[in-house]
Amino acid sequence: MRRRSPRTGQAMVELAILLPFMILLFLGGWTAAGLIGDNDTALQATRAGARYAAELGNGGYPIATASCQGGFASNPCSADQGIIQQMVPILTGTMPNAVLTEIAIYEPTSCTNGGLFSTGTPDTSGGCPPNNGAYTAGENIDVYKPVAGVWTLQGTALYTLAMRDQVHPNEAELGVLIQFKYTSPTLSLFTQTDTQYTVVRLSPTE
Repeated sequence: MRRRSPRTGQAMVELAILLPFMILLFLGGWTAAGLIGDNDTALQATRAGARYAAELGNGGYPIATASCQGGFASNPCSADQGIIQQMVPILTGTMPNAVLTEIAIYEPTSCTNGGLFSTGTPDTSGGCPPNNGAYTAGENIDVYKPVAGVWTLQGTALYTLAMRDQVHPNEAELGVLIQFKYTSPTLSLFTQTDTQYTVVRLSPTE
């Protein structure tokens, strides 16, 4: 009968100790890669939406209405739906481990206090997104959430077409933000809510 050498037994014990950590490290890397990929996809979608928002501008109708009734000329919600439709194809089927929870289309406000969100002067260079999840009074923002598969306005459309002028050289800044909840396919206890946004200033007539 062959005897197992002490070195073989020691190696098996070491493997038994290290294997769970190696598996956890592998699953953690898989989770991180998925989260990074979903953030990149969401960012690409916000870029597409923001560019389209800038190309739409105010459609030549500087009408300061918050109504979501009537035609496109005075209806920020119709414009918003067009922006959302530019984003949805990029997101559909490409984020299998994420649930989209919000799309916001907004007028950026300036950042103060080391980058904290504020209700500062609009249309400033380097504007930041609104305080996601706890919007401050006075922020001009249209918030949409999925309701029965339809992106539905929450509350009132405050980001009116009058605020979306894109006539050179006085273009306004426009922002698009996506919020999503990521759940790891391998470590189901790991969930994280992330946001991505893009702010642009673009003249379609240039």
